Amino acid sequence: MESETPPLRPRIEQIGEKVAAVLIIVLVIGGLLYLLNNSSPIDVAYILRELPSLLGPASLTLLITIGSYLVGMGIGFFLGWLRTLRFLPVRALATGWVESIRGTPFLVQLYLLFAIFSFYSPGNLSSFDRLRLTGFLAMMINTGAYQAEIFRAGLQSVPVGQVEAAKSVGLGYWGAMRTVILPQAVRVVIPPLTNEFILMLKASALLSVIGVHELTDAARVLSFGGKFVEVYVMVTILYLLMTVPIAKVVAWLERRYRIPGLGMQQEARARPIGGSRAIVQRLSGIDVSAFRARAANRGLEPSRGSPAGSWRGKSLTWLKTRLGMKANGSASQLPAPVKSNP
Repeated sequence: MESETPPLRPRIEQIGEKVAAVLIIVLVIGGLLYLLNNSSPIDVAYILRELPSLLGPASLTLLITIGSYLVGMGIGFFLGWLRTLRFLPVRALATGWVESIRGTPFLVQLYLLFAIFSFYSPGNLSSFDRLRLTGFLAMMINTGAYQAEIFRAGLQSVPVGQVEAAKSVGLGYWGAMRTVILPQAVRVVIPPLTNEFILMLKASALLSVIGVHELTDAARVLSFGGKFVEVYVMVTILYLLMTVPIAKVVAWLERRYRIPGLGMQQEARARPIGGSRAIVQRLSGIDVSAFRARAANRGLEPSRGSPAGSWRGKSLTWLKTRLGMKANGSASQLPAPVKSNP
């Protein structure tokens, strides 16, 4: 079976937007680096020397994010399922919990848990373990509420007719959930769940305010040496190395396991074009063939080598047609000229 590819025009527009975005980012970053180098050159050797020292805190950041995200996914699915039930008290409790977490800042939740665990240390943990546990629970509770809303929307995105059809063939509630609803809902929620993971990975930088020695906190300590720009350039590189590959892999999975009629759609393949016109379209993001098609539909497209198809010929043809329509529709018509014999 031949694989589907998106049509040419959206691909051209996306390529044009990406190229423009990359150029803008390169120009802005290049300008800033040029200004900084004029006043104080960037120490590239320092970056290469100190970058490995940040890999340990970066791994801790990734570990806390993945653990809290996976546990929060279980909580979020359960709360999202409760929000789809018809039993009002259960749905109200789940809705109240989700809205209370989504309606308060993550930093406030982090400080609240930090204050609680400052007076109560479960299991007589050390200070470092207690801080890590505080950050883990704060991220888990926060992402669980947001994922609950994502799963609720995914479960309710499945058409009601499919659920009724599953029940009509003898499937019960859990059978329809397992064979009809969940396979479609999971594919629908992949993009927002990926976005939630990336947001939580970036929000883990707030754990530095309570003393968790993750990537941002390690960079703060390292910046005491005076190399502020070099330190945060390294932090930016490490965050990009963690987020961009994840986004690309999940985007491929989204296209690979999409369901026709739900989520992102792929349109039919367009006829490929080549030559200089394709290069112009890819660079400018403008589909010239669309303008030519509109001109041809309106009778304004000139043809090569034919006087009747030229711009002047088209105009004369249009004028004669209009005059002929008026003459045929009038009450009196001019008599046809009679050829006289000499």
